[in-house]
Amino acid sequence: MIISIQTSTSQLSLTLFNDNNIINHRTINFNKELSEIIVPKIKMFLQDNSISFNDISYLAIGCGPGSFTGIRTIISTGLGITISHNHIKSIGINSLAGLAMSVLDEAKNLKLNYIVSSIDSKTDDIFIQSFKINYIKNKSIPFVVNNDIDSIKIENLYNYFVVNKLILKDILFIGHKYNVAKKLINLNISQKLEQHPDSLGVGKLALYLIRNKITINETNFASNKFKPVYVRPAQINIK
Repeated sequence: MIISIQTSTSQLSLTLFNDNNIINHRTINFNKELSEIIVPKIKMFLQDNSISFNDISYLAIGCGPGSFTGIRTIISTGLGITISHNHIKSIGINSLAGLAMSVLDEAKNLKLNYIVSSIDSKTDDIFIQSFKINYIKNKSIPFVVNNDIDSIKIENLYNYFVVNKLILKDILFIGHKYNVAKKLINLNISQKLEQHPDSLGVGKLALYLIRNKITINETNFASNKFKPVYVRPAQINIK
C-alpha cells in the first residue's frame, strides 16, 4: 500500500492507494499549527481504513515548493515515520509535478503537449513550472520537466510562455490564480475543481513510478529521499 501526503496553507491532504486503486482520500482543514495535528490525523486516517503503518510499503510526500513551515513540518513527519518504520520506502515528489500529474489525463484527452502548474508562493508571486507530456506508450516517465521552477507575478505569465517557447494552444494551465490567468490570456484552463497541490496527484505520480519500475532518482521531479524543494533561499535545513 501507498500513503501520500500533501499540505497547503490550511489543508492537509491524505490518500491511500492499493495497487492501482484509490482506497480513500481525505482533505482536513486545520486552524492550529500543522505540527500539532499532522501525526494524529495520519494515524486516525489509517485506523479508519483498518490498517497500520505495518501495512504501508511506500510513503509519498509533496516536498514543495510552498510554505517553508509547511515543507518543514511535512518532511519532518515523513522522516519520523520512515525512521520508526524502516520497511517503508520514501518517495519525495515535486509538488508542481504532482499537480501536473493530477491533470495528465485531461491534457492528453485534449491532445495538448504541455502542462503548466502554479502554486501559491504566499506573496504576490506564483511558483510555476512547465512539463512536456510523454505520449510514448511504454514504461517511461509520464512527462519531462521543461524548465526549472520559477517565481513570477501572474501579470508576467505571457512573458513566461514566450521566454520558455511555449505555444498557448499547446498548454493546459493548472493551479494558483488560474482565474486571473484565464482573464489575462486565451488559455486552456484545467476543469479540475481543486486547483492546488493535493495528495491524489502526488500519490498517482509515485504509483506510476513504482508500477512502471522507473528508477526514481533518474527523474528530475522525484527522489527516494524527502528533500525540500525550494525556490527562494532556504530558511530551514533538514538533512
